[in-house]
Amino acid sequence: MGRNKNNISKNGYGLAWLALATGLLPFVVVHIAFIASAIQGYIPACNPYLDGCASISASGRHGFSYIFFKMGMIPAALLLATFWLVCRLWLLQLGDRNTLVLWLMAMCGSVSAAFLVLYTVYLGSEGDFYRFMRRIGVIVYFAFSYLAQLLLLARLQRLKMQNLSVLPGFVLTGKTMLVGGLMIFGLASIPVGNFVDDQLMDKDSVENIIEWWFSLMMVCYYFLTWFAWRACKIRLQIAPLRVVEGRR
Repeated sequence: MGRNKNNISKNGYGLAWLALATGLLPFVVVHIAFIASAIQGYIPACNPYLDGCASISASGRHGFSYIFFKMGMIPAALLLATFWLVCRLWLLQLGDRNTLVLWLMAMCGSVSAAFLVLYTVYLGSEGDFYRFMRRIGVIVYFAFSYLAQLLLLARLQRLKMQNLSVLPGFVLTGKTMLVGGLMIFGLASIPVGNFVDDQLMDKDSVENIIEWWFSLMMVCYYFLTWFAWRACKIRLQIAPLRVVEGRR
């Protein structure tokens, strides 16, 4: 990857902001919606990461938050889809030649974005059908986002083993810890939601806590990608459309 740093820095458009926005926008939207709903009295005022007093969905169902959540999360989904398409180009530029896995990663990310839109559109609607669509939307969004993150981590680890990628050490370590944590929380939600008796614990609160932490770790993954893209000085050239990457 012997590219001239000065030449790269003068061409194309910096893309580090895309990874930052992909993580930051949904984080900000969800927390503003939660605070607004609590102020308006639609949900209890608490720390949802510790108390699990309300779900993320409950934060965006009523009042100001109903509109704000939709106006924020639909653009967040568009950013998410764009992020994964750019990740594919980035890995190709780093020297990854497994085009099948790269397309699978990009498709998983794009599918997750599409179902995030589905979930957001139906949030706040009443009826069994709308409830079913919300549930499908959030399940597919979380599942396919996790698969895309797992594939990106696997390819970056592979490239590092082949000495084709030089990233800050904490990036791969952090991503590995996040992917492991996501798996633990995902697996923990299965017995809590399906096998634990309501008399043993407040299942709704525990499920809400898992959901909040799962979402937080998921967006932290994009923040780590932001650090990686800043270190690589990743940029986009429009004609021809490609990603270029430089070294510090």
